[in-house]
Amino acid sequence: MFSTIPYEYSRGDPEQASSDIYLYGLSFCDHCAEARTLLEELDVPFSMTYLDTLEPDVRRPVLRKFREMYGKSVIYPVLEVDGEFTFGYSREKWSDLLRSISQKT
Repeated sequence: MFSTIPYEYSRGDPEQASSDIYLYGLSFCDHCAEARTLLEELDVPFSMTYLDTLEPDVRRPVLRKFREMYGKSVIYPVLEVDGEFTFGYSREKWSDLLRSISQKT
């Protein structure tokens, strides 16, 4: 969704993936680290960026869009799957979502 973001980490071949998956987090966030670990455990191709490490002119539009979608202060991490966003980490919820995606391949 955000073509201006330089994704710092990618796993798997996005060209071979059945879904576009992006993880947006904060470098100091434990839940963001847990979310990344889950994606790796499930062997789901994804790209990730830490929003707090981006330049302000790149970060601000993303944060503004997240606030518009979420309606309040954003809870991290944020998972984007095919343009649909999930705010906040729940291992059970994310596992179910990601497993259903990985079964499509």
